[in-house]
Amino acid sequence: MSIAIESISKRYGSHAVVDHVSLNVEDGELAVLLGSSGSGKSTILRIVAGLIEPDEGQVLLNGKDITHLPPQQRGLGFVFQNYSIFPNMTIAQNIEFGLKIRNMSLSERQGRSDRLLDLVGLPGLGLRYSGQLSGGQQQRVALARALAYEPRVLLLDEPFGAVDAKTRIALRQLLKKIVRETGITTMMVTHDQEEAFELADRIAIVNEGHIEQYGLPSDVYYSPSTQFTADFVGDINFFEGQVKVSTGKQCAIEIVGQRLVHRRGLYPFQPGQRVLYGVRPEQIRVSLLEPESHENGLNGIIEQSTFLGDVTRYAIRLPDGRLLDVQLLNYLFIDGMVMPYELKEQVWLIWSQGSGIIIADPASKS
Repeated sequence: MSIAIESISKRYGSHAVVDHVSLNVEDGELAVLLGSSGSGKSTILRIVAGLIEPDEGQVLLNGKDITHLPPQQRGLGFVFQNYSIFPNMTIAQNIEFGLKIRNMSLSERQGRSDRLLDLVGLPGLGLRYSGQLSGGQQQRVALARALAYEPRVLLLDEPFGAVDAKTRIALRQLLKKIVRETGITTMMVTHDQEEAFELADRIAIVNEGHIEQYGLPSDVYYSPSTQFTADFVGDINFFEGQVKVSTGKQCAIEIVGQRLVHRRGLYPFQPGQRVLYGVRPEQIRVSLLEPESHENGLNGIIEQSTFLGDVTRYAIRLPDGRLLDVQLLNYLFIDGMVMPYELKEQVWLIWSQGSGIIIADPASKS
């Protein structure tokens, strides 16, 4: 069951919460709307659910316009951050509630409730009440209830935000399993980058009511189309630079007085054009030796070292005064593959010519 959002907008007074957003979710796909608080991502989801009426645009389900259908006629399941479980009902009664309204027989309701409790990892708990369950278990019940009447699409609005970190991981794994086993088309909202990358077939980056980029998680991370996307999905070191040479195979860029070569994801940049060049901290290696001819490199002095468990983060001062962020895996030090670096030590920062990011400088008029 596919979903198509076509140029939807929603305004409150003069403020556009959603501004001409278009998005397609294919049958069986799990699409994640990723954005900060107030970006408009939940409003988009609620428009799809029928809980908010758009001012403009259409919502299509398998090509059928459902923009003005009430929520109960759309055949969609919805899971909120708060569990919304009826405390005076047993878990089984909560799951069966919508089925009872639809006049399903008692035996059918009980059979489906039992199957769903197995699916969400709560077998045999149907006679308990919500007060006897943990937060993670209650959210599993909410998920089972949303799936009870076999909706055509599953919508989730920050579904794991109210549980602890370990429970979130378990619930994410459960959701992936359910989507894989049922094949249900799913749209989910989150502000958590790790959650989005773990779950999504495609990610939509939502910012100030519009979509910055929509694509595969790897493309969003390694080939961001805007500075906002690049910065929002992960740490990155950005430099202002100028294109010196641009061919069909590579781009030569000058930053901080040095020329770097870029060989991946080329865009039609022209010599003299101002650009932003970025490299992520985990793509950089630190060395006492100069880079090879096929590598990019800058030299600097280690100013700060911070142990973060699996990685050590280094702040390295470049000759122009800026600090560059670098992350090295600590197992390299433990295994003796790399010796720990000392404060004030002069080092080279080296990365592949194919690992950088280049985008047009939004401040440039060229």
